[in-house]
Amino acid sequence: MLLRTPRNAPSAGVSPKQTHSENPQARGALARLGRTWQDLELGRFGMQVLRGFAWLPAVTRAQHDVSKYDPVEHYGSRVLAGLIVIGMVSLLYSLIRYRGKTAGPVSWGVLVLGAGILPIVVSSAGGVLVFERSQRVALCSSCHLAMKPYVDDMKDPKSQSLAAIHYANRYIADDQCYSCHTSYGMFGTLQAKAEGIVDVFKYYTHTFSVPLKMRHPYSNNDCLKCHGASAKFLASHTHDRDAMFADEVSCSQCHDDDNPPHNVGMKQ
Repeated sequence: MLLRTPRNAPSAGVSPKQTHSENPQARGALARLGRTWQDLELGRFGMQVLRGFAWLPAVTRAQHDVSKYDPVEHYGSRVLAGLIVIGMVSLLYSLIRYRGKTAGPVSWGVLVLGAGILPIVVSSAGGVLVFERSQRVALCSSCHLAMKPYVDDMKDPKSQSLAAIHYANRYIADDQCYSCHTSYGMFGTLQAKAEGIVDVFKYYTHTFSVPLKMRHPYSNNDCLKCHGASAKFLASHTHDRDAMFADEVSCSQCHDDDNPPHNVGMKQ
């Protein structure tokens, strides 16, 4: 009777380990199978993340005032988030597929895309979006331990503070905090951003003190940049107008009694 030897049985005097190691075709097939599985897993992960960003804009848009809807800012933030994910997936793909080596143009392209091109695009466009959003009232109120009482007073319809009156009558359509606390021109913008960075640092390190105090007296120029050319101001400020423009007489000298900037200090 003939005995049939199994196909995968090792030859006489040869160990199974030697048989497996001496078969380069089997090793190559296993390696290709492993890389294919890794590529599929990365592809599924990337598609799931991008699919999530696809439906986020529709949900977020329904929760905001349509009259203040900015499609560039709205979709731009989602596109940037998607590019960040693509960059991370590209780097992971390069590390897993090519083991960090640059063997050819494809590996070089994936590495340059994930570690060079996408970070530059995201940081440049993201800086513009962050710069724009840092002017919002919502950012000021997010520092709830320090600034939220001031924002609440501004939005209080019963308050008679200057901030509340300006907000209720929409003398400033948007970004009310930033518009009143930023001086005119490019220097005023740079100064506000520099002081804002200091404020963020003090807030997160809990090195600020309550009640808050301004770094310097409020300048008349920050009032006159809007009110200085208005017909109502020119008609009602005839005798002290020149002194106000010269910053010799403060606007708060007359307004603080009936309409202080905020009623937060009075409530405390």
